[in-house]
Amino acid sequence: MTQFDASASALGFVYQVRWSMYELLLASRRADDQSICITLEVFDDVALTDENLNPLSAIQLKHHEGQGSLTDRSPDLWKTIRVWLQTPSLANANGPMLSLVTTSPVQSGSGVSLLGADPNQRNVARALELLNTVAESGSKATEAGRAAWNEASSSIRSSLLSRMYVVGGSVNVSNLDQLIDAELAPFVPARHIVEYRNRLWGWWDSRCVALLLQNRSGSAGVVIASELYERMQWLRDELRSDALVVDVTLDFNDEEISAGHDERFVEQLKLIKISQSTLRSAVVDYLRAYAHTTKWVQNGDLFDDELQRYEWALKDEWSRKFDEMLEDLESGGVTDPNERAIRGRALFRALGDSMQVTIRPEFDAPFHSRGTRYSIANQGKLGWHPDFKAILGKVLAEVIA
Repeated sequence: MTQFDASASALGFVYQVRWSMYELLLASRRADDQSICITLEVFDDVALTDENLNPLSAIQLKHHEGQGSLTDRSPDLWKTIRVWLQTPSLANANGPMLSLVTTSPVQSGSGVSLLGADPNQRNVARALELLNTVAESGSKATEAGRAAWNEASSSIRSSLLSRMYVVGGSVNVSNLDQLIDAELAPFVPARHIVEYRNRLWGWWDSRCVALLLQNRSGSAGVVIASELYERMQWLRDELRSDALVVDVTLDFNDEEISAGHDERFVEQLKLIKISQSTLRSAVVDYLRAYAHTTKWVQNGDLFDDELQRYEWALKDEWSRKFDEMLEDLESGGVTDPNERAIRGRALFRALGDSMQVTIRPEFDAPFHSRGTRYSIANQGKLGWHPDFKAILGKVLAEVIA
């Protein structure tokens, strides 16, 4: 790790983006109101607003790994107070609720420990006394925040603390998924929750980037809760209980692809003289199809008899087209080895483009039918080259001899 490592800042940004979705989900559910909006870096790190961009809640987020407790002398506290006091809509006595959310624990007995949500422990008056005392002196790191506090009237200070809530020991970015999953659980079956969440994250991340770019253009970007729920509904339809979910993040390294070249179907494909890039794509399709089929069966999304019917239909289609190719070759008197390889390559392409047989009527990912055909080719009973059995049989005989 270099002296210029920015991983902490990057994690903090990811935390801000991810927390904003959690905040919007939580607030809209509790209020039963999908007109609530979320902003980033407008009023605060994260802010909930109404449709007219009036702030309802402002949230400062502090993400740390392995640091000490939040105390009355912490820079995090005084930087936050300074931001709030210098933002008119937040400093206003009738302003919104203010939250300081930190992954650090809160020091017991401190003023900030009296600003939690528990009414039995919350004591704004005592917290005000303690912070007034601390604000009289401190380190250079808190000087600007303490100065802003001391310059504010007593009524402004009291109003600020009455609306301020400190949430200590919050989950870090690594565990935020657990909170999100609890909000998403009513929408999808448990076996699909990870895929659902990851797809939602992908959309939300790009949406937040668009928000920040809009902020730079001079107008505040917002996401309204109804937009988030529309996306969730759309994703839920994709992942309904009878859907076969495609893992778009699935990837294979060079070692795995190299091992795939040892499969028997690869020898068949070499007979029809396809390019190395096409051969590599075929191996990837084979690996993807195998991985997905295995996962679907294990998750109970796909049943053995359903898989057997699918493979039978693929074999039937393949066998018919293979016989048609042989008829054309025979009627045309085609005996040239190169031409016969070309005809086999044409069959390979025609089957690869065919979506006549799919594992389910609504399933439209062609990699799976292609990859499953390669698994069938491994059995040695079907192929593409018109003479594949004779050629491979001769090769096998020579190896045995």
